Amino acid sequence: MPTPNKAMQAAAQTALDYNDSVPSSQRWGTTVGRRRARKIAAGGDFDRDEISQISAFLSRFAGDYEKQRAAGKYGKGYYAYMGWGGPSGLAWAKDKLSQIDNQ
Repeated sequence: MPTPNKAMQAAAQTALDYNDSVPSSQRWGTTVGRRRARKIAAGGDFDRDEISQISAFLSRFAGDYEKQRAAGKYGKGYYAYMGWGGPSGLAWAKDKLSQIDNQ
């Protein structure tokens, strides 16, 4: 089973560290998103369904991430995107889905 790359792990850890440093009202993510971030940061194995979820989330919120990054205003959306593996995660997920589907 595929495991996340180092850039994904670092992005997820950044997001988790952010949540540890702010009050609960400022934290990003749902229970599912935070669980996904912990698994990515730990370098866990991912099955096709999980990779598909990562791809879908990151594809859907890429624009929001880019806007916050360009503005230098890092809010919950930015950190949620990072928690799911960040920009590297999107490329990784698309690549892994392609590999799995071509087998």
